[in-house]
Amino acid sequence: MNLHRMQSLKTTSPSMGILANIGRYIQQIWQLGLELLRGEKKELPRFANSVALILGRFASSGLGFLTWMIIARLYVPSEMGIASGLVSAMMLLVQLSMLGIGAAFIARLPHHPHRSARLLDTSLNIVSALALISAGGFILLSSWFFHELRIVADQPGYAFLFLGMVLFGTLYTLMDHFSIAIRRSDQVLSRNVLHGVVAILAAGAFPLLFQSSTSIFIIFSWTLAGLGSCALGLVQLWRSMSRYIFRLSIDRQMAKELVATGLPNYLLTMSERAPNWILPILVTEMLSPADNARWYTVWMMAWVVFQIPISIGQNLFVDVARHPDKLKSSIRYSHRTSLILGSLAAVGVLIFAPLMLSLLGKEYAAIGTLPLRIISLAVYPVVFIQAYYAVCRGVSRLFEATMTGLISGIVGVAAAITMGMAYGLPGMAIAWLITQSMAGLWAMWRTRYLVRHSPASSPSSDEVSGDEVA
Repeated sequence: MNLHRMQSLKTTSPSMGILANIGRYIQQIWQLGLELLRGEKKELPRFANSVALILGRFASSGLGFLTWMIIARLYVPSEMGIASGLVSAMMLLVQLSMLGIGAAFIARLPHHPHRSARLLDTSLNIVSALALISAGGFILLSSWFFHELRIVADQPGYAFLFLGMVLFGTLYTLMDHFSIAIRRSDQVLSRNVLHGVVAILAAGAFPLLFQSSTSIFIIFSWTLAGLGSCALGLVQLWRSMSRYIFRLSIDRQMAKELVATGLPNYLLTMSERAPNWILPILVTEMLSPADNARWYTVWMMAWVVFQIPISIGQNLFVDVARHPDKLKSSIRYSHRTSLILGSLAAVGVLIFAPLMLSLLGKEYAAIGTLPLRIISLAVYPVVFIQAYYAVCRGVSRLFEATMTGLISGIVGVAAAITMGMAYGLPGMAIAWLITQSMAGLWAMWRTRYLVRHSPASSPSSDEVSGDEVA
């Protein structure tokens, strides 16, 4: 075979192209590690920033899994089910309290390059107030509408810790958006590692120290972890923003900008994320706390896989906001990276699902292996759904994306609960996979349509630069 033929194969073979992409990934990950060890403060390259954010999400989910593994060994399923229901409620309230301020901060930061501290003060104060209000509202409503989760209203200790858990969770979620906005996702990684370590140590130590294993210790662990992450976040902000110090003040004009920009994004985020956390609450109330303990572990492991397209989708939104003239190349990069890394993670879950679940106990492995394998396949539609949402944010088609998320979320939750009551966890997983696949097909079609009709899309503006090839 002559040299020209060999070069032709190298340029046309899909497998060679994939290997070249993986080689570039490894090289850029190595460079990222060296930069972090040297403590460099410059923006990370796009791929390195995506990898750091993915690792941060992995750290959150992976250490969260270790936390629940320890909890499953030290606490009975009913106590674990109540705690996981309250943690899901916390995550839902965090999304409610954000009011789209995180996405608005990303969008408005380029417009206030010399007033970023003021913008951050305003953002932090708004979401803090909303977090306390939403947590108080949940505590009040739980006494009327819930049976298992009304413990947060009946016992003051639960109420106090729940307020702290929601407040700290909201604050460090906003800090994640700030780190994404300045392309320093390594900060997300370090905060999530600290959160996971504190939660593991506290959840494991409390039953040994107090000779009791009630769900309040699990909630206490999450509250301490949130407090530690927020403290580290303030230190990172101080270093990244020329010795920034948080102040209790709100700039009214900036607040109007943030709310006006964030509210449409907020509705999209809620329609997208709320079903994920509503489902465990409904499982707790309509099936049982023990069923939710098993479902929550399955969902938590699958969420590790989903974090790949979600994280890359967040960075795609940043790219679209910064460089709308490179819409096509940004989407191609997002799809390619999400599919390659998402496939690797999904295959790992398919193979090692029994082993991972057995770490929590034989019962979890026996009941959860099949639904975990089924639901991990949803990573493929999620790749296209997350890219579609990012494009809709960038081209101001938020109403369309919000309606897509709302309809798919309602149908998905209703189908999962219905199938779960009839066929157990495998039925829930199948229902969720089917509804996500339908939403993914719609997202693929609409993304292509929006790109074709976007004024920013032109052959000259979408040339792929060297740092975009991965």
